[in-house]
Amino acid sequence: MQVKDDNLGGGGEQFAQYIEWRAEHPSDDLMTEMLNAEFEDETGTVRTLTRDEILMYISVVAGAGNETTTRLIGWAAKVLAEHPDQRRQLVEDPTLIPNAIEELLRFEPPAPHVGRYVARDAEYYGTTVPAGSAMLFLVGAANRDERRWSDGDRFDIHRKVGQHLTFGYGVHFCLGASLARLEGRIALDEFLKRFPEWEVDYGGAKLAPTSTVRGWETLPVVTAGGG
Repeated sequence: MQVKDDNLGGGGEQFAQYIEWRAEHPSDDLMTEMLNAEFEDETGTVRTLTRDEILMYISVVAGAGNETTTRLIGWAAKVLAEHPDQRRQLVEDPTLIPNAIEELLRFEPPAPHVGRYVARDAEYYGTTVPAGSAMLFLVGAANRDERRWSDGDRFDIHRKVGQHLTFGYGVHFCLGASLARLEGRIALDEFLKRFPEWEVDYGGAKLAPTSTVRGWETLPVVTAGGG
């Protein structure tokens, strides 16, 4: 069975080939689990995932694990350039980096909005939202809600961040949240070791918001050494 890769970008063909290879060479991994997992779909039919469904899922996971993390690193460079005193604190005390990553995720979420369909009628603030409606949740705004975070528009690496919504919530919580946090911590730690001081060259910076993420297409920085 051949897998179609239409509209999945340049990586679609590579993913499709890997799916077929793994089907012939099963292992103890996520791909094999997806190939063999049985479930009951919306028609009541018990089946396995089609190749196209697996390909779409893999493409989503690959994008989520790549683009959003790079956006986070870009926001770290931009925000910490604007808060040099806090950046220097991170250089002096790297144990502050994990909480700084949480504050960066809250303050500038790489995915600032998420869409959902309403499965049944729901009432919010006295207004009924009919089943089948499309809703757009503004994660970026919710992460700065003054009812949850005092002075939410202020960046503070010492803030007790707690539960933000950048990775979602409940059953929709991001599967890669722990990996994203780890990648962010390592990237920031290594960058600060090499370049403790930098400024952003905004003349060459270009923001690249898309339908799913928001971040920097280019963000040139000038380090203390002039590079």
